[in-house]
Amino acid sequence: MLGILWLCKITVVPSTWPASETLKIKPDGVLFSNGPGDPSAVPYAVETVKEILGKLPVFGICMGHQLLGQALGGKTFKTKLGHHGGNHQVCNLRSGHVEISAQNHNYAVDPASLPEGVEVTHVNLNDGSCAGLAYPAQNIMSLQYHPEASPGPHDSDNAFQEFIELMKRAKENT
Repeated sequence: MLGILWLCKITVVPSTWPASETLKIKPDGVLFSNGPGDPSAVPYAVETVKEILGKLPVFGICMGHQLLGQALGGKTFKTKLGHHGGNHQVCNLRSGHVEISAQNHNYAVDPASLPEGVEVTHVNLNDGSCAGLAYPAQNIMSLQYHPEASPGPHDSDNAFQEFIELMKRAKENT
């Protein structure tokens, strides 16, 4: 059962968009999406993420997950083979369920490098790498894979509802 569907107005901005401009439009939350390559090659994006953290709920997907990891002070590393294609099993550590995911990346977040309070929420069952994070103190969540691809066919649909709930709670608490 999918439950109640909430509509979101989405504004897409380029990766070079300044955080100050994002904050001016007063969004309920920010989604840092997927993108190609090494997150260390785009330090301007990490700085943008840092400027938004703690001000709005944030959801990172794929490279957005990696950028969040770096913005929180963590490190990323190049995986041995990368994760590409569908049918990657990921364990949701909160629910204990295994989700089938679509992935396309060569880098991962080192969870040992993250500050206290950051929780690993998902683990890739092929290699044990970090596949999801949460930092409740700053209204942050992220997934290393592509929930928008729905490869399971609906294994990851709840991720967007979780982000909507995160934005709603943050709005109620302001």
